[in-house]
Amino acid sequence: MPYHHLHKNQTHFMPPTLISGLIHYAEQHQLDYSSWFDGLDIHLNQLRQGEGFLDFQTISHIIQRAVEHHDPKLPLGLLIGSNEALISMGILGFTMRSCRNIEEALNLGLHYHPISGSALDLHVQINHQILELTVTERQPNAFLLPFFCDEVLASITTFLKSMIGEHKSLLSIELSYAAPENISLYQDIFNCPISFNAARNCIRFDANILSHPLNSHSPANYMAAIQICEQTYASFQKINQADYHQKIYHLIEQHLPERLNMEHIAQLFKISERQLRRILLIEGLNFQSIRQEVLQDKAMQLMNKNCSITDISTQLGFSELREFRRAFKKWTGEAPLNYKKTKLLSSVF
Repeated sequence: MPYHHLHKNQTHFMPPTLISGLIHYAEQHQLDYSSWFDGLDIHLNQLRQGEGFLDFQTISHIIQRAVEHHDPKLPLGLLIGSNEALISMGILGFTMRSCRNIEEALNLGLHYHPISGSALDLHVQINHQILELTVTERQPNAFLLPFFCDEVLASITTFLKSMIGEHKSLLSIELSYAAPENISLYQDIFNCPISFNAARNCIRFDANILSHPLNSHSPANYMAAIQICEQTYASFQKINQADYHQKIYHLIEQHLPERLNMEHIAQLFKISERQLRRILLIEGLNFQSIRQEVLQDKAMQLMNKNCSITDISTQLGFSELREFRRAFKKWTGEAPLNYKKTKLLSSVF
């Protein structure tokens, strides 16, 4: 039976799912999380909705602040994984629930795992009727390893229970870090033997669980959802494999209506502004031209959606409507209202 192995890579950006879960958890428990984002140029509304991508360093920085401010007796990763799994899995979770059985859902989840926003890679193998799922770091971080492992294993356990109900297929868990103060919380969530200070991080199931059918199986839902998964996965690959033009384009678009400048982009790339200027010069790129390209493309997209001129101007971050009109005419040779009327007439005929 073929299982996908998500290889370690050098990607820098990932969906902000973990941060969305942190924010939701904090709001549900009335925790003040504002300090987690001090000094970071981030739009919280986008994060709440899990939109766009964040670089791994920024995600790690936010999580580290959250862990440091949280009660050490309550492992934060474990709480996020067990409480936010159904939300954080998003469209991937919906697609997996539409599969015929656990085996199909597992293969699907492994393939599209990067869009779940997990900071770990997964590897699955079956030995002697035991299904073993091992998690490994993409970028070593001893402080955050317990959070990342707790979160992903608790998410898997919680999501699995949501698909098939109570079961006795979970056999054991191994964790490479020291036992926390509150081991009872781990027992409550996993309800199986747990070993700490182990050689690796893995979770084991009875392999017979793979044939378990899903009552939520729906071919129609699956076909609709898999297309969204594929689009999201393509965006993930694009932002992590793209050249600097595409990456800068994506970041500028993602942060609208705020107008990112060279300094902001350099900070997101974790390089100096001087380094970024040198890279753009070598690749023959012009930052202002890329930003104008983003604004023009976005304006045309919104215009084709029949948004109002005022709304388009606001969404693109123009301070005044006349400033947007001037820019639009420069791009197209037409005033935005005239362009809209022409488009409306062409659609009628």
